[in-house]
Amino acid sequence: MTMMVNRFAVGPVTGEAGPGHVRVFGALPRGRLAAGNKYLWGRIRWRRQGEADWSAARRFRLNGNFDGSGVVVINALTAGGHYEYQAGWVESEEEMPLDWNTVPVGRFVTDDPAADHTRFLFGSCCYRFVGLDGVVEDDRADKIFAEMSRHAGQHQPDFVLFGGDQVYADSMYKLGPATTFREFDSLYRESFSQPHLARLLRETSTYMILDDHEIENNWPSGADAELWTSKYPAAIKAYQIYQASHSPAAPLNQAGTYLDRDPDRFWYTFSRGPADFFVMDVRTERVLSRWPWQRKMISDAQEQAFVQWLDHNPERIKVLVTSVVLFPEQRRPFRGRDAWEGFRHQRQRLLTAMSQSRADKLVVLSGDVHASLYACLTLNSGKTIHSWTCSGLFWPTALMAFRWYRPMIRVPGLLYGGWGRPLGQVTVPGEVFSDNAFSEVQFDQDGACFNLYDRRSRPIPEASRVIHWE
Repeated sequence: MTMMVNRFAVGPVTGEAGPGHVRVFGALPRGRLAAGNKYLWGRIRWRRQGEADWSAARRFRLNGNFDGSGVVVINALTAGGHYEYQAGWVESEEEMPLDWNTVPVGRFVTDDPAADHTRFLFGSCCYRFVGLDGVVEDDRADKIFAEMSRHAGQHQPDFVLFGGDQVYADSMYKLGPATTFREFDSLYRESFSQPHLARLLRETSTYMILDDHEIENNWPSGADAELWTSKYPAAIKAYQIYQASHSPAAPLNQAGTYLDRDPDRFWYTFSRGPADFFVMDVRTERVLSRWPWQRKMISDAQEQAFVQWLDHNPERIKVLVTSVVLFPEQRRPFRGRDAWEGFRHQRQRLLTAMSQSRADKLVVLSGDVHASLYACLTLNSGKTIHSWTCSGLFWPTALMAFRWYRPMIRVPGLLYGGWGRPLGQVTVPGEVFSDNAFSEVQFDQDGACFNLYDRRSRPIPEASRVIHWE
């Protein structure tokens, strides 16, 4: 007698993959586990690609307090190893032979710290039209993930990095936005279970960070006490379940075998091959003030951690991931207070730290602006910082606001600090591509390649860029 292993309703999602471990997320159908119920219903098995035998099935806990979801951590893996796995759920904690026939195969590649290069897919901002009934109304947003999945199958990137706005909780702006946990949960369930995205999340390790639309547009500029105590906790709980739980932001126990507790911060770091990544949370720690010098996009603790990270192993490639653009700035009257140009004093401190650090291979990855472009900042010290923006993965033709992004940016031009003093010169030597796109990024000891592809996987060479470390 055998027991059928069922497919997850959401997932499996292949998350963080370090040199010797990986996280895998999965969620039951809604309502299958009530709050307070926790059962060892999760099942997973894995093997090196090319091997015939699977590991013994491992049980893991699914938690009704987190909408019937769970994260399993597989340890004792080989650095730089190519693996495949199957993960699903059963209806009993009983030990018995399992039937895996209906469960799809996922894949991941563990980090190899000695590797001389890393290649990954990068993009941000995937708009989906959600009606007043909370249902995603069309599948157009999922089509670019079909191309990304096909690209990943051909080129075998190490991971996928999503730079914010993975869901739009306010797709019709102020008309019918998500406000309760059930509404946010439904949004994630529908979005992450669309077939092409589900395949990409299953077959490639994934790293994510939120931006404003996971909560509401330009959060927290319009927040009041009611939104802070009702909408925000609902949005953050859903974000924690579906995005943060399988990232390094969610703490593991001392042995590194299971999730230990809720994350107390959403920014995190990770490494891949020759590159170190600092993934900033630029949304949940903001301090807004009428006085510019008191405005903060990130907390003091996050800022200090970033400065320390810069000088840890400074010979490596240092990649700052910020969901909003660090530079270039926008022209007046398009300039806003939501991006880094509205937080000039703190931006100046970050750029000063980068200028004074021993690290010379400096890159910024960003999204948010629904346009893709390469920019270069030459600081007064002579040090160069490279910026690659890729946004959005999908933005419907009916919403044309950002199709003309190039005239909005002030290029070439000086970048100014908090007190109006220039910090350096910004240039955008290539084209600005204002349509749906994703990118493939490669870092090695010689330089970096930023390759842009449109929604049909056609290369966009005029917006792509190859750079060399100086």
